[in-house]
Amino acid sequence: MGDSRMKVLMTTDTVGGVWTYSIELCRALIEHGVEVHLAAMGAWPTQGQQEEASRLPNVILYKSDYKLEWMQDPWEDLEKAHKWITSIYQTVHPDVVHFNNYAHIENFWSCPVVTVFHSCVQTWWQAVKGTAAPVSWDRYTGIVKDSLNASDVVVSPTESLLKNAVNTHKISSHTEVIHNGRDLRFSEEKKKENIILCMGRIWDEAKNLKALSGIAKKLPWPVYIAGNNVNPGTGAKVEIENVHFLGELSPEEAKNIMQRAAIFASPTKYEPFGLAILEAASAGCALALSNIDTLIELWGTTAAFFDPENPVETEKKIMELIEDQEYRKRMALKSTKKSREYNLRKMGAEYASLYKRLIISRKTDLNRLSQSL
Repeated sequence: MGDSRMKVLMTTDTVGGVWTYSIELCRALIEHGVEVHLAAMGAWPTQGQQEEASRLPNVILYKSDYKLEWMQDPWEDLEKAHKWITSIYQTVHPDVVHFNNYAHIENFWSCPVVTVFHSCVQTWWQAVKGTAAPVSWDRYTGIVKDSLNASDVVVSPTESLLKNAVNTHKISSHTEVIHNGRDLRFSEEKKKENIILCMGRIWDEAKNLKALSGIAKKLPWPVYIAGNNVNPGTGAKVEIENVHFLGELSPEEAKNIMQRAAIFASPTKYEPFGLAILEAASAGCALALSNIDTLIELWGTTAAFFDPENPVETEKKIMELIEDQEYRKRMALKSTKKSREYNLRKMGAEYASLYKRLIISRKTDLNRLSQSL
C-alpha cells in the first residue's frame, strides 16, 4: 500500500452498525487510492470481523477492546484509547482523521478531523423517551459536544439527524450530509413469500418491535423477527402469537430472508439512517415504516408510513400492503429503485472529495500562516 495517495486514520465500533458502515466505506475508498488505518474499539473484533477487514487491500486493522464513551463507566478506557489513537497517529502521520465515535481529538494534530454523527445518547433519549437524558449522562454529553465542535467537519447520514444534532449539541463546526451506502449482490432471485420481516432485538426500545408484536396475531401473514428474543438481563424468552424469532443471522442468512419476505416493517422510534431498511429495499421488499423524519426524508413516496404509537394505523398500513398485491409490487419496485441512490460508489466518492478538500484547505491555511510570519 506504499503507493497510496492518501492515508486516513479511522475509528470504528465493533458492537453496532458502525462496523458495517466503516467496512463498506473502506471498500468504497479503494478506487480512490485511500489507505485506511482502522482502529476498532468497543469489543475485541470477532474472527469474522477480522477476516472482513483482512480481505480489503487498503485496510490495516488495529484491534482493541476499549470501552466506547456511551458504555458503563468508560472513563479509564477513554484515557487509554486516547493514548492508543494518538500513538497510531504519530506512527502513521495520516492526511485525515475520521472519527466514527467521540472523545479522542488532540489539539496538536496537524491534519484535518472529520467526525461522523451516527447517533448519540441525547438524541436517542429525546426520540425514545420524549425528554432529555438524565443528568447522569452530562459528562458523556459534554464529551460529545466538545468532540463535534473540535472537528473541522461534522458529517451526518441525513439532514434530519444533522439538524437534531446541531440543536442538541450547539455545533459550530462546518457540517455536511453524506448518505450511507450499501451494494448488496444476490446470487439468485427468490420468489416472494407472504411473510413480514422485521429486524432488531425485541428488548430494544428504539426499535419498538413490541408495538408490532402487539398486532401480529391480527395479521393474516406471519411476522418474522431477525434478532434475539431473550432478555439479556433475566434470560427470559419472549413468545408472541404469529411471530417467529429467527435469532441473530449471518449476513448471508439475512440476505436470504430479505429476498423471501414480501414486506419489511420497521416501527422504530429512532433511526439515524437504517442500513437494514436499505438492504430490504435492495432485496425487493415493500417497506412499511414509522413516520419519523429521517425515514420520510430517505424514502419519501416509496414507503408506506404509519405512526408507530398508533397500533390501529400501523395495522391498517400493513394490511393495505397485504391485501393489494398490485400496490405492494408497485411499492416494492419504487423502494428498490430508490435504494440504488444510496450506493457505495456515491458514498466513497463524496467522502474522498471531502477528504481532498480538507487537505487542500489545510495546506492553504498553513502556507498563509508561514507567509505571514
